[in-house]
Amino acid sequence: MQKTATYIGTNYEMNDGAEHYELDPPYYWDRYDYTEDCEVLTLVDHVIVSAVDVPFSGPETYIFQCDETGVVLDWSEMPGSFRGALDHERALNGLGYTSKITKAIGA
Repeated sequence: MQKTATYIGTNYEMNDGAEHYELDPPYYWDRYDYTEDCEVLTLVDHVIVSAVDVPFSGPETYIFQCDETGVVLDWSEMPGSFRGALDHERALNGLGYTSKITKAIGA
């Protein structure tokens, strides 16, 4: 089964390089929750991929869990996040998904 990340839109509240995707099937994220001090398995069906050039540290592309409206739910960097380039496709591939754009960007 192919895993796809369908482009929903740009999240201008974060930055010009932040885009919202819906994951199909959802991603099972096994991570450590420092607030609860335990391992947590989270079902993630929407993400924001943010690609920015940060002063003094350079380009980075990070993936964050968000809700269906694009509001970030967890600022922990998800698998696929990386530093050194601005590349949504590479980040989504690192998460195990292929991006799919179903409408013209800006439409």
